[in-house]
Amino acid sequence: MKAVKVETDGSIKLPEEMLRLFPTSTELAVWTEGDTIVLKRLQPLKPSQIAERVPQKEPPLKDIASEVHRMRREARRRRG
Repeated sequence: MKAVKVETDGSIKLPEEMLRLFPTSTELAVWTEGDTIVLKRLQPLKPSQIAERVPQKEPPLKDIASEVHRMRREARRRRG
């Protein structure tokens, strides 16, 4: 366990050994559980995971296009 300090601008610097696990621009979800701050790497969905969300019958082309546009918007937002 390592100690880190919250800076005046609200940032924290992760220890070197942790930074090696997360490439630059890795997106993390952050939340609190009591007095604990939790960081979790966000993973983009795989096509098979998207397919699991879609009903078994063939979706209309309009729904497919809508899902593709949503995913592209999310990807652009992540790239910032």
